[in-house]
Amino acid sequence: MNISVLGCGRWGTFIAWYANKVGHNVILWGRENSNNYIKLDETRMNDYLKLPEDIELSNSLRKAVSFAEIIIISISAQELRSFANQLSLINDIQGKTFILCMKGIEATSGKRLSQVFGETVGNNTNIAVWVGPGHVQDFANNIPNCMVIDSEDI
Repeated sequence: MNISVLGCGRWGTFIAWYANKVGHNVILWGRENSNNYIKLDETRMNDYLKLPEDIELSNSLRKAVSFAEIIIISISAQELRSFANQLSLINDIQGKTFILCMKGIEATSGKRLSQVFGETVGNNTNIAVWVGPGHVQDFANNIPNCMVIDSEDI
């Protein structure tokens, strides 16, 4: 399966690494001027892991969205609405599944992130939320953790 991870911080980079480890084709997207993206592009490493060469790094949001059936978003919760506005301008989002992998609610509205995303890109979009008490360093060191994915669409 083709999976894109949008956001190349510690958690997004881990998710891309893990999806690749279990056999998926992965693009990891980051903003071109992001310090995390620049470091990954130069070294393919962050503080916790090294990315395999078969994970493609991209700073093209359109390319990352077009590539995948499943799109995992791992950015700051407070940036989700503006980021979802960017995504809504891309024609290829229909029929894709978006998994929000971030904690919190939108501070200004008090809304759940799935509500924010649905309002912005359309409520007919497949949305799931992936959260838990996991820590990147534990997962990268094969220490068992618990995570939960849920969606209104079973």
